[in-house]
Amino acid sequence: MATSPNRRQRTIQFTTPKVADLVVVEVVDASKHVSSADRADNNEYGSPHPDTSRFPDFKLALIKAADDQGQFQNWYYIKDRTEQDKYNWQFQAASASMRYDSVVRTYVLPRYGSGTNGAPATGEVAGTDYFDESEPALNTSMPTTIHDPFGDGVGGSLTADNDYILFEKKQVRSGDEVLDSLYVVEQRVYVKKVPIRRVDIDPMFGDVLRSKETLYFRGQTLQKTVRFHQNDSNSDGAKDSDIMSNLSPSVTVDEATKKGKDQADMWGTFREAYPTAGTGSDHLTADSYFGIYREVRQLSNNWFAVSEREVIRTQRDNSSGSTNQEVEGLVESYFYTDTFTWPAVLASGGMGTANAPIRADSWARNDGGADTVLHPNFEKDEYRGPTKMKIERYWSATAFTEPTSTTFSATALQKLKPMLPEAIEFQTPIFRVSVKPTLHGSITLSGTSGTNHPVYDYNGTTFNYPATTNYQKWPNEYSTPAWSLVVKDTQKPFRGGFLRERITAYTPDAP
Repeated sequence: MATSPNRRQRTIQFTTPKVADLVVVEVVDASKHVSSADRADNNEYGSPHPDTSRFPDFKLALIKAADDQGQFQNWYYIKDRTEQDKYNWQFQAASASMRYDSVVRTYVLPRYGSGTNGAPATGEVAGTDYFDESEPALNTSMPTTIHDPFGDGVGGSLTADNDYILFEKKQVRSGDEVLDSLYVVEQRVYVKKVPIRRVDIDPMFGDVLRSKETLYFRGQTLQKTVRFHQNDSNSDGAKDSDIMSNLSPSVTVDEATKKGKDQADMWGTFREAYPTAGTGSDHLTADSYFGIYREVRQLSNNWFAVSEREVIRTQRDNSSGSTNQEVEGLVESYFYTDTFTWPAVLASGGMGTANAPIRADSWARNDGGADTVLHPNFEKDEYRGPTKMKIERYWSATAFTEPTSTTFSATALQKLKPMLPEAIEFQTPIFRVSVKPTLHGSITLSGTSGTNHPVYDYNGTTFNYPATTNYQKWPNEYSTPAWSLVVKDTQKPFRGGFLRERITAYTPDAP
């Protein structure tokens, strides 16, 4: 049946899950011989539908020929889409290729506002009622409704889902000729911004080391992780949050990429004190602590990835109310056996006694007088052989200071106090003694030729041998630790900080 040239024919198309989002198609006579011809040639896109009572807010978006002869045209009328958040989302769970849960929302927005020359009319909101490249801003929360599974899911109006933030936006052609003349299709990608965590095993020490990567937006203040999340301290069934603090001095994430070594917390490692109530900020509970290495990587003009990883596990102890330095920064300790030399020790009794360090024996001569023979009296002879040893390794973000004290310090190397044996050489024409290097107390040796020596007139001499430095005996029960000697205390750069190695030897006669 032929179409009447004086009659409009109408079809209605549903373009979205929302029934109100209609496309009204009017079949219009385009013949030059009918009264509609002038409207067919001159009608502008964006002009309202002629039937404003039945189709309010509908705008002309496209005119196409309806037949091969060009006698009739299809006029497409559409209106701005509302409540798009009810249906415009696509969800993708995190996977090997996609590190974050993401939601892509696709919006169809008018290219311009509805005011004069495309300006926004009163009450129109940029990014919602018309396209604006700056709205909504990146890093803002995702809108959600009861019609999708995100956010609180309550109420009928739009609410913010703070778990998801706007990561990127892009404008695309819809591929729909009805839309392209008046509308822009914008895809907004929202991601669930959560730290990406990882657990590794320290290949050297066997400890569990944690790491995480956190997204930051340009201009955000960079925070450092002082302590990774702990067990539930409130018995509420949830893990405590990571303990965070600003860098010192405080910087934004984009400024941090330009700081270099001027920002000490950025380029190196650190160990932070975790304050405990009643003990002061420098005291810690008995727990394990970590050096944390931090890197900032720029992903785009707007986004940065901050990687933080524990590099080594150390211990601190505050069980007695004050820091136990022997555990401060300790990584590991263990015993082993190695060859070590312990010098001979002279007896420490008074001269002329059975326990004298140098014994004197007098031998009478048949021709008169006597010869004196001196010989050492050893309390312990030299020992070189298997010895119980202990190794302790400590880590610090900064170098341990130079050794100035023979007592242990958590921040400085220990000044060694080695055993320094000394030899004794005592010679006269009458008698002599030669003693190999030993540990000994103060020794005084003296002698005379006497009054009846067949060769020498009366003469005499005295020599004082001071006690050996540091030790006169092997370390004993009063040493620290008991019956031991620190024989090595060194450090070297290690994983952004310094690894200290302290070795203690235990005496062979230790109980």
